[in-house]
Amino acid sequence: MNRASVMKNTLILVAIMAIGSFFYFKVYLPKITFASISPIVQDVNETAFGVGTIEAKEMIVLAPKTTAKVLSLFADQGEIVVKGKALAVMDPSDLLASKEEALMAMKKSQMSLLSQQSLLKDLEAKYTLAHTTLIRYQHLISEGFVAQAELDTAFSAEQSAKAQMENATWQVSLMQADIARNEALVKNSNAKIEDLTLKAPETMVVLSRDAEVGSTVLSGSPVFRLINPNSIWVKIYINERQSGTLHVGQSASITLRSHSSTPYRGHIARIGLESDRITEEREVDIAFDQPQHPLYVGERAEATIELAQHTRVLTLPLLALTTHQGVKGVWLANEGHAHFKPLSFQTISANGLIIVTEGVTEKDTILVPAGRDITEGMRIKL
Repeated sequence: MNRASVMKNTLILVAIMAIGSFFYFKVYLPKITFASISPIVQDVNETAFGVGTIEAKEMIVLAPKTTAKVLSLFADQGEIVVKGKALAVMDPSDLLASKEEALMAMKKSQMSLLSQQSLLKDLEAKYTLAHTTLIRYQHLISEGFVAQAELDTAFSAEQSAKAQMENATWQVSLMQADIARNEALVKNSNAKIEDLTLKAPETMVVLSRDAEVGSTVLSGSPVFRLINPNSIWVKIYINERQSGTLHVGQSASITLRSHSSTPYRGHIARIGLESDRITEEREVDIAFDQPQHPLYVGERAEATIELAQHTRVLTLPLLALTTHQGVKGVWLANEGHAHFKPLSFQTISANGLIIVTEGVTEKDTILVPAGRDITEGMRIKL
């Protein structure tokens, strides 16, 4: 084989290898196409977003203290009731009978007391006479005018009269205590009868009427639920990651499901001291800056709390953030391959942006995983 043939065969072999390599790397080896983004420098309003319901801070349940039947109702759902207005009357039949029984027992005790007091006066007089007689006999025996037997009889009579008087005194005390007990029973019955008239403790709105005339209501079960319309607020739940900078008084924007296009201004009125151990969220109560009427307790509401403003910071969409081997970061596109880059970020805004503090620059091309698995060095296509 001459030199020209060798050169020709060599060139053909090199061409075949080049074509094979091109086919292997460009066609045979699989490549996955990903969407890509780049970090952007911009101003970011850091916010916290939560979903919840409209609730009333001041809610009062009107309920009887004893089981009773509803006799009358004087209000209905949605009505404004003034302080002291009677809203319901429960049937006092059983309590009236108990009160009458206590009154009769008290009258009986009072009559017995009068009789016993008369008896006590008589016994006091007899004791006084017996005591005087004993003293006189004690003087006379020394002069020999009475016998010892007469003195002993006088002493015995004096002791007997004293015992009877003391017993009568104790009986009077017992009857007085019995009268006091019956008076207390009557007062207690009157108080219970008074409690059967359910009155509005303040000027409020009837949220619900939970019983009707003729129904029997158990002790402590609601007949009416009242709310203060000026205490309406929104109870939302904020992710613990965003709750660290919350404080009472921060401004918020409230959106109601019934008025989704109308935002209402509000502020944080209270922050719950206990987080939900399952959802890892914290309760935040947001009051309206201006009372809104009408509002419906239980309606779904959303609130965005203004936390801070950041000027010209490097940002990325939250959807680009991923976790690789327990480390949070992003996947960078570099010469057709994926490389993981750990990321440090400051916060996550309600609109899905993270503020990057370290790890990437504006010039980096970042892959959007979109739920797909990426491995280190994977061949990719943008």
